[in-house]
Amino acid sequence: MPSSKIGKYISILNRQSQKYLHHLVEQYGIGYSSYYFVMYIGANPKCSQREMCESMAMDQAMATREMRRLEKSGYIIREKRPGNAKTYEISLSESGKKLYLELKDKLTEWWGELMEESRIDPEPFSRQLQTLARAAYQKAAGSVEQEEKTRKKR
Repeated sequence: MPSSKIGKYISILNRQSQKYLHHLVEQYGIGYSSYYFVMYIGANPKCSQREMCESMAMDQAMATREMRRLEKSGYIIREKRPGNAKTYEISLSESGKKLYLELKDKLTEWWGELMEESRIDPEPFSRQLQTLARAAYQKAAGSVEQEEKTRKKR
């Protein structure tokens, strides 16, 4: 496949998964963006917001808004980290844990069906996507850094 079409297919996959996820999460009274945070916190209890944002390459301001929504909805608990009063540990509440497990099961089922119908082995495909995502993140970070240096010289 020509590399010029890779972005097109990634975009299609992203849009279709967004449609599926949007429909799924609205049943729980949360938005599409909240989904990623619930899934991260479920897999990484007692994480800090900074750790979460760095790991997912997410914006701190957006994360703050989503944490407020999730806390107000009763899905997360924020507690000051012992020994560091400036950092909050974020964990799922009991209803958040239930939500996490339900979303994880539904998404695993959806992607499993897609992989099976497409006859794609998910293990090597996942590793390749991870490698591509890391490279894209590093390249974008380098581009932003270079742009900031150029701007400062002006």
